[in-house]
Amino acid sequence: MTFQFQKASRAQTYLKIGVDGPTGAGKTYSSLLLALGIGGKVAVIDTERGSAANYANLGDFGHGVLGPPYTPEKYIDAIDAACAAGFNVLVIDSISHE
Repeated sequence: MTFQFQKASRAQTYLKIGVDGPTGAGKTYSSLLLALGIGGKVAVIDTERGSAANYANLGDFGHGVLGPPYTPEKYIDAIDAACAAGFNVLVIDSISHE
């Protein structure tokens, strides 16, 4: 058997980034800057009592508040809703409640 090459093609991949730090470190702010810098239609799933909306001055993004109980199903529903609404960049702030 001989080694073969194929024409390279770009596969559709999804970037997944985790941001970690203590309270007040700037996780939400930094995540929004990163998401807006990536471009596209940005949404935030907010479990921090709506605090991400305080950064509306950074740029345009959709904002949805997810309240307790924080179940995997509720996160999945919120992610599905973001996809259905055409958002292609999603910030989940925060996943630690789940």
